[in-house]
Amino acid sequence: MAQVKRIDKELTNSFKNKNANVLHYVSLLNAERAALTRTKNQEDDARKLYNDAISISARGGYVHDAALAQERFAGYLFNSVGDLQEAKYHLEGAMQRYTDWGAMGVVEY
Repeated sequence: MAQVKRIDKELTNSFKNKNANVLHYVSLLNAERAALTRTKNQEDDARKLYNDAISISARGGYVHDAALAQERFAGYLFNSVGDLQEAKYHLEGAMQRYTDWGAMGVVEY
């Protein structure tokens, strides 16, 4: 956990120092943190943050990171929320993004 905190701090500091290339990483880390934190609005927060991470990555041209964020969101929806239908939707979206990126090994797995 200490390593996660260190990486988060480094990425956040880098973003604060005007390095826009790390915004999608910070967004995904925030989504992962929300998914693990038990609060009253945890599910709503996690959904919003995962969707933000997906769209920020995609808009920035980071197709592989958008695919990863969407894959992680699908896992959260399936394992923590129990929403099989939405999890399937996001997993299919992640597979399409991996295909677009050319990562056929991931898709076939």
